[in-house]
Amino acid sequence: MHTKHLTIEPMRRNETGECAELSVQAFADYEYFTHFFPDERERLAFMRAMILSEYRTTRRRARFLAARHEDTLAAVADLFPPDWKKPGDLQYMLHGWGKVLRLPKQDIIKEWLAMDTTAGHYCHTLLGGTTWYLSSLTVSPAYQGKGFGREMLMDCIIPYVRTNGGTRLCFFTNSESNLAFYRHLGFEVADYQELDCRGHNMGSWSFVKEL
Repeated sequence: MHTKHLTIEPMRRNETGECAELSVQAFADYEYFTHFFPDERERLAFMRAMILSEYRTTRRRARFLAARHEDTLAAVADLFPPDWKKPGDLQYMLHGWGKVLRLPKQDIIKEWLAMDTTAGHYCHTLLGGTTWYLSSLTVSPAYQGKGFGREMLMDCIIPYVRTNGGTRLCFFTNSESNLAFYRHLGFEVADYQELDCRGHNMGSWSFVKEL
């Protein structure tokens, strides 16, 4: 698939590490992680182990789309189809989760995992029928602010979902600064909750768009 600036293809197996690292770099300073891991070294160690294992484990069940601008990876989308089922613990262990379990501060990691489950719960309840879930849309820091996120969402993700029989797309964000952007693109807030992140309150907005 081609958009104005991007060439988008399903993520290949040998691109998994590159795509996971892009997500680490894009979200390294995101409150979703910094509230739990204020120390940068600890945060990056957790993110690299967790995200790489997640990508490796879910690669065949989710729909990963890798977008390149010329020859450079610019964005990655992680879509869950309506029949999505979370892989079992054994699958995670076979794809690197043991590295997460060997990290220090396991109590904080467990708190983060519980928060992550809560944040995504509403969207997961919508899955089924013809509803798809956008688990993540990551734009490389080098390409942020250039309209690539909008292009990826409107010219790639939504057409991809429609082509595969989807009539509704949902996702959540924890960044209040993104609300006007998503509303402008026709998404509506369907659920809101406040998450307690180790003493910090963080908003979580779930968006839905009928396609």
